[in-house]
Amino acid sequence: MKRLTIGVDIDGVIVDYAAVMLPVVSDICGRPVSVQDLRSWDLMEALNINEEQVTRIWEETLGTDLLRHAPPIEGAISGLSMLSKHEIWLITARPASLESVTLSWLAENNARYDHIVLDRYGDKVQAGRGFDVFVEDHLDEACNIAEAGVFSILLDQPWNQSSLLHRNCRRVFDWSSIIALVNALEQA
Repeated sequence: MKRLTIGVDIDGVIVDYAAVMLPVVSDICGRPVSVQDLRSWDLMEALNINEEQVTRIWEETLGTDLLRHAPPIEGAISGLSMLSKHEIWLITARPASLESVTLSWLAENNARYDHIVLDRYGDKVQAGRGFDVFVEDHLDEACNIAEAGVFSILLDQPWNQSSLLHRNCRRVFDWSSIIALVNALEQA
C-alpha cells in the first residue's frame, strides 16, 4: 500500500455550490431553475441568458457570504476522512478573495486535507507536486489533467455530460466510487 498524492476540486466535488446558487439563478432568470438545467459551465448557453445576468449571478454568489452556507456533497466529508492517510491537496478555481470563506467552511465541516490552493483554473495539475490522482467535476479540467498523465476521476454532474472521456479518466457517481478507485490505485 502506497501513500498517494490526491488533488481534489472543491465546488461540485466537496461543496454543493449549486444548492446555494440555484435560488439566485432562479431569481435572476425569473423562473425556477433546477440543477438539471445546468447542462454546461457556460451559463449563457445552459440557461439562455445574457452576459449581464451571468455577471449578476457570479456577483451574488461569489461576492456574498452564500458559499459559507452551502451543504457538502453527499459522502464528501467522510470520503475525505477515509482518504486522509494520503496527501490531499484541495485545488480550486475559487478566487483568492474567497479564501476566508473557504477555510471557514472547510473547518466548520471538519473536512480533512493537507494543502489548499485557490485561484487555479486550467492548470490545476501544476498546482501541487506530482499528483497520482485528481477528483474533478469540470469535464475539460478532468480531461486536461488526464492528458497530463494524472489519473482523473470525474464526479458526475449535469454540466459534465459527455460520452467521450480521456482513457486516463473515469466517471463516477458518488464518493464511495471515488474511494474504491483510490483504494485500487494504492494497491497497484
